[in-house]
Amino acid sequence: MGKTLFVSAGLMIIALLLIREITLLPDGALHVHILDVGQGDAILLVTPSGKQVLIDGGPNLAALSHLDRLMPFFDRTIELLVITHPDADHITALPEVLRRYDIDRVLMTGAGHTSGRYDALRSVIESRSIPVVYPDPSVDISMEDGVVLDIIWPTTAYTGASNDQSIVIRVLYKDHAILLTGDIEHDAERAILATGADIRSDILKVAHHGSRTSSSTGFLLAVDPKVGIVSVGKDNRFGHPHTEVLDRYKRLGIPTKTTANAGVISLVFK
Repeated sequence: MGKTLFVSAGLMIIALLLIREITLLPDGALHVHILDVGQGDAILLVTPSGKQVLIDGGPNLAALSHLDRLMPFFDRTIELLVITHPDADHITALPEVLRRYDIDRVLMTGAGHTSGRYDALRSVIESRSIPVVYPDPSVDISMEDGVVLDIIWPTTAYTGASNDQSIVIRVLYKDHAILLTGDIEHDAERAILATGADIRSDILKVAHHGSRTSSSTGFLLAVDPKVGIVSVGKDNRFGHPHTEVLDRYKRLGIPTKTTANAGVISLVFK
């Protein structure tokens, strides 16, 4: 009797694992997961053919458990890792991500930054001989299955603060657009508007966790999103997202969601 129960339990576990793997097979849609990593940023894109793009890694190791859940068990490759900027709340998990997964290439800024954590991250990238590319708004990155990463920012000539040098990407698929903004603040928002780049998007990843130093009215009007998503930690010490910023979104008729309240926010675009 005991052996029968043991075998039955084993078969049930295998069946559940198979069901899980089947649900993670490519389905011809773009999946966007804004991961719940607390007070930081980490975003996983899964393209229609099953390629993964990881944008940042959050302030802790929480992103690793999300990757385990959202990627097939036997898929150990992340086709593109994007490091929007060097702040700890965006890169803490990335050295471990680089050790656990095969990374095809890294997109990162060439901006100077000195911190032990960032230096350690760059050392891991160099030791593994992972190709590094730098953002160029004149060169898109195609995932070769209908998804295009339109590099909006920064330009090579821009030399502003670290947050304002965050990589900004407009993810394009069919007639959908998702704007991922890192931690840019008002100076970068104004500079982006001055370039004349098309930043209209259905979804806006709210810049800098909803800080009052970002989400200027002109920028939001140019993006004209259907929803703004804030990656933020519950009861964080910065008071993000700031009330006046949420009020601005409300006045402009843009609903907002936060990872602090909703957990992982997953979107599907067909």
